[in-house]
Order: sequence, then C-alpha cells, then structure tokens
Amino acid sequence: MLIVALGAVTVLSLVGFVLLELQSPSLSGPLKAEQCVGARFEVGAKSNTIPASLRVACEDPKAKAKVVKITREGKRSSFQVNATSSPDCPDGADGVTHVSLKTGDAEYWEACVRNLKGPHPGDPGAGGAMISTGDCVGGATVGFGREEPCSGSDWYGKVISRADSPEECPAPQTLETMTLKSFSGGAPERPVLCLGRGGGVIGAGDCIQDPSFAFGGLKKANCGTDDAIAKVEARVKTKQECPSTATHFLESEEALLKVMCLKKLRDTPLERLESLVGS
Repeated sequence: MLIVALGAVTVLSLVGFVLLELQSPSLSGPLKAEQCVGARFEVGAKSNTIPASLRVACEDPKAKAKVVKITREGKRSSFQVNATSSPDCPDGADGVTHVSLKTGDAEYWEACVRNLKGPHPGDPGAGGAMISTGDCVGGATVGFGREEPCSGSDWYGKVISRADSPEECPAPQTLETMTLKSFSGGAPERPVLCLGRGGGVIGAGDCIQDPSFAFGGLKKANCGTDDAIAKVEARVKTKQECPSTATHFLESEEALLKVMCLKKLRDTPLERLESLVGS
C-alpha cells in the first residue's frame, strides 16, 4: 500500500508539471523581444519578400531565431504581398519575419530576429540581412546599393554609418553617400548610407585612371603603372580647400565632397594625341 501511494503522488506531480509547462507565461500575450520564432536566415540568401513564421517556445526544437526588435504590427489580407521596405533593425539582426502567434492568425508582428545558431548573415560584412555599419555595398556596375560580402571583390563601398541625410554622416571619414530607395511602399529608415574609404571609393593617396573614359564612375589605378593619370591629394567641398600640392581638380555637384583635388602624374592618351597633332 505504501508503494502504491508513493506512485500516485509521483504521477500527480508529473501531471502538474506538464500542465504548468503547457501554460508557460513565455508564450502568453503579444509577441515580445527575446521570444523565439520558427524562421531562420541564411548567409547569401537574396529575397525581396518577408517570410512568415510562427512564435514557438525557445526550448522547442522548432525554434530557429530570437526576436531582437518588433518594428510594427499588422493584419494580413488576401491581397497582401510581404514586400520589404528595409525596417530599422539593430545591428546584428539576421533578418525580418512576419510572426503569427498561431497558424491562420490574421494579426502578425513584423520582427527583427537573430539566428539562435550561426552562421549569422547580420554580422558586419557577411553580405546578408539589412545593411548596417560594417557592411559592404555594390556600386553602379554591381547592384547599386545592394549588400555584398566584404570578403568578395564586387563591393564598391563600406558603410561606416546610416543617417537620415548626407549632412548627418560622420566627417571627415565619410567620402561618399548612397541613398536607399524602396520599391515596395514605405520609406526605408535612415536611408542614407555613409561610405568610408575602401573598395571603389577613392580617397587621398589613391591614383585614378583617365577620367575621360570613366564610364560608370572613376576607377582606381595602381600608382606605379602608366594607367595612373593623377594622384588624389584630397576630397573637399570647395576648390579653395585643395592643398597646394594639387595641380588639377575634378568636380561633381551631386557628390557629398564635390571637389577631388589631384596631382597630375602624366598626360592622358587624348592629351598626348593632341600634342602630336599640334606638332
């Protein structure tokens, strides 16, 4: 009799534990930061849509990522396309997902999430997720403004900050800017990408190829080769700011730093041709 009684107590205790687990407060109420979802984001994946996911307990084997920020709430309709307008996620977020509390819910939360396990496309320079500080982006010839892995060779500029306007970019580190556009409705948060030196962005000490044939933008040249027509002495806002070592300058009204101060190294092919014709 004693053994049976102890057994009964044990069973009741287990039942009580299971009931408490099923009613865990971690999954009650609206979606919150630090809760988990059944969606994961991979490095290198490219998509213009936001995937849907379900909230799950973080200890559930189906849990793939953790919510780091909720950007908005919404309701699905039969005509809805989950296109992204680049939500303002914190650095390190691996992706954005529309989270429902259970299958079939019309209500959802748009959430920035980070994978529970690596790799993380949101890590600086990884080439995925949202564009943030430390990421690299393509230029005119390779997906303007599209994130590219910094480990590759196709990137144009490295993001040192994001801002609401070019004037808010950190100086003097910012040499160029890009402005993100949304083609799916809504305006991107902090749409201006502030680009520092590196990649295709030209700074003081770099040499450039002949600007007469700069289709798609100026190109860098190895300063020790005949391709190098001039060396950049500075990038400034006005001609008056050019250092005394500069002999020439290039000007672009659309640029953040409108004047590129140059020290001429050799004649361009066109100048050499003209000198021959003149003689």
